[in-house]
Amino acid sequence: MGDPKRYVLFVLICLVLPVLPLSHASALPSKNDTEPSIFQENGITFTHTLYLNGSSTHSLVEYQWVLVSLDRPHSPLDSGKLTSVTAVSDGLWDWELEVNISTYDCTCKILLSNLNSNNHHPHASIVVYLGSENHRPHILPISAIGGQNIDKPHYLLSDSNLLVEIPLIVQSSGSQEAFVNMGVCPAPNGICLSEMVDFGFFNSSLLNGALVLEFDRLSMNLDDGFWLFNITISDALLRSSNTERFLILIDQNLPSVTLSCDVDSTESSVSSSETTSIILPVDENSPISFSATVDDGYVGGENILTWTLVLPDGSRRALHESEQVSPTLISLNPDFPGTWTVELLVRDTVGWLSHSSIDFTVENRAPVALLELDSFVVNDGATVSLSNGESWELNSSQSSDTANDHLGLIHTWYVNGNTHVTGKQTLSSSDFTGTGTYEILLVVEDDNGATSEVSFQVQISESIESDTLSSQLIFASISILLFLSLSVGYIVASSRKQSNQTSVPKWISNDSSLNDGENNR
Repeated sequence: MGDPKRYVLFVLICLVLPVLPLSHASALPSKNDTEPSIFQENGITFTHTLYLNGSSTHSLVEYQWVLVSLDRPHSPLDSGKLTSVTAVSDGLWDWELEVNISTYDCTCKILLSNLNSNNHHPHASIVVYLGSENHRPHILPISAIGGQNIDKPHYLLSDSNLLVEIPLIVQSSGSQEAFVNMGVCPAPNGICLSEMVDFGFFNSSLLNGALVLEFDRLSMNLDDGFWLFNITISDALLRSSNTERFLILIDQNLPSVTLSCDVDSTESSVSSSETTSIILPVDENSPISFSATVDDGYVGGENILTWTLVLPDGSRRALHESEQVSPTLISLNPDFPGTWTVELLVRDTVGWLSHSSIDFTVENRAPVALLELDSFVVNDGATVSLSNGESWELNSSQSSDTANDHLGLIHTWYVNGNTHVTGKQTLSSSDFTGTGTYEILLVVEDDNGATSEVSFQVQISESIESDTLSSQLIFASISILLFLSLSVGYIVASSRKQSNQTSVPKWISNDSSLNDGENNR
């Protein structure tokens, strides 16, 4: 093959091999029915000529084969077209591959792939032993099992022993003995938190071409948590395989749950599988919060918390969206009295269930009676003075209670020790026909029997007749006006009289002056 073509094949191998899940038993039909099948099994040995055949449900005209050594997977040893592709029926083709491999000694892989498919077209592969040297066991990627990633547990060990099947390829013509070396480290996120240490608490056996490991849950000698294992296998000639890894989640204990309640700044708590009652009462419609702390004994687990509320009548309901602040915190406003129960069910990663609950008593809140007289509040023990014939109203409609009890309040009026009226929020002047002193008691009761009272006196006295009062007022007004008129008239008259008095000057007669002059002569 030319260099450009080899370069293309090399790039293809680099892209495909890191993500390629190797088949465990290629002699069987592939899990993907559209992939080409290979009739030979993994681990077959070829010394001079490699011969493979199989079938496909689509044409393999554009398919090519690539030979790589598992010791150097990114450096293709050889490649080319399939030897033959034959249509045997509608939608079915048989293929054959025959290659001279007499110059190769390796544990190798043959890959069949379509170079023009952008790696999306189905492909197939098989691990083979070529020549007589450099043959070693090979572990297929465990991370490909079930499509799981290494950051998720491949296996769970909880209430029974665990069997782990390692997909192993050994030379079919060689010894079937296998020696297992394993290491382990804590790895909550799929990454070791400390150095790997040797691990030997397992039994192993070869079964149908696979290595089966058995872990006894009672002798694992590992705490609950995520543990990362590496495994290397040696054959009878002490030839070591590649190293693969797998993750086991060990969880043999119930999660520890602490359920706490904050009541009047006093924290009450209950541990897993227990029930407790809160001594301090809680008023209805008063907020009360519950929080949960879950400890599964290791980091990285996923716990599912389910809250349930048991009402005093025995009915059960899930929390409303507004009541669940977070998965571990809830806030309630219990709206009627009685014994309530908050239940918490915790399911951990492997399915262990832990149940906790808290009982608390809700006390009914008594109503608050509020009485008004024409918008003025009448206090308990007050005396109200009124006049007969006036229009007035005693109103208790502003009495209050919790939201669930407010509409059901019953108003009862007692007058002089006798029931006057029930179910009415007002008393008016028309309810009293005469004068005197009345002892009145207002009782406001909720639907739980709690009451609130206002006791007071009403004194109704005779009122002045309106006609007499009016005539007296008119007479007084006329008298005042008459007096003011006379006063004003007198003052005006006096002012006019003074202004009419004229002062006449006295004139001295000239005759007298003349007479005096004559006398002097």
